Amino acid sequence: MLSNLTCELIVHKKIVTTLAKAKALRKYVEPLITKGKENTTHQRRVVFSYLQDKEATAELFSTVAAKIGGRPGGYTALLNWVYAREIMLKWP
Repeated sequence: MLSNLTCELIVHKKIVTTLAKAKALRKYVEPLITKGKENTTHQRRVVFSYLQDKEATAELFSTVAAKIGGRPGGYTALLNWVYAREIMLKWP
């Protein structure tokens, strides 16, 4: 389940899921993104062993790694959709 959610997150850049799944996903995806910073054959094989999806692996090492290359960590953010929706409804 977590590998499927991770693939969707990498390919689509956002997902809508429950808070519990999102917290579990954060612990699963953060190390994979860190591995994606170093573009070596070994790191690609390690990430592919977790994801089992060539498209998501290629996306991680090309697009995502280029965007987050300078960050020391904290690549994912959880947004509480109910709270965000209330803010958008109150926005003039």
